[in-house]
Amino acid sequence: MNPLARKQMIADLINSTRLASQDELLKALKKRGIGVTQTTISRDLLDLGAMRGKDESGRFRYILGGSISKKISGPRHLLLSVAVSGNLVVAKTPPGGAQLLAGQIDAAIESGELSSGIGSIAGDDTVMIVARTPAAGNTLAKEITALADGESKESSSRAVKSKSSSPKQKRSR
Repeated sequence: MNPLARKQMIADLINSTRLASQDELLKALKKRGIGVTQTTISRDLLDLGAMRGKDESGRFRYILGGSISKKISGPRHLLLSVAVSGNLVVAKTPPGGAQLLAGQIDAAIESGELSSGIGSIAGDDTVMIVARTPAAGNTLAKEITALADGESKESSSRAVKSKSSSPKQKRSR
């Protein structure tokens, strides 16, 4: 099977079944007569933009996403608050949501949708995002908030306070 057809099959499996691990994906592919290595699966998942996140029942599974705007705004509850200190942005999520949000943020940075960021680090319910320049934290926080609200970064008029003036900005629901 050629790589493109294999990736399409992986995407179809992710969309039609709840696959929580690469091992489960390998087994599902083997049932369909496709033998690949875990390394190949890992590369294919990366190429497809697949990420592990919690579904509506709280179970981890692979998901495929489109643009960062769709991925963050789809689960609107994922970004609870944003705080800024210099070039650092701290985003709070519900428990277990940080890894999903960080993956989406990193994908948006790589695609240029979050032009002010260079990368993120995730815990369980907290994501730290690093801005490109020492003073770009506020700009990055505005971009993240705008994308979570489904807006373009230019249309965001939401003010994000620095850590010294306000430790958190709560998002209205």
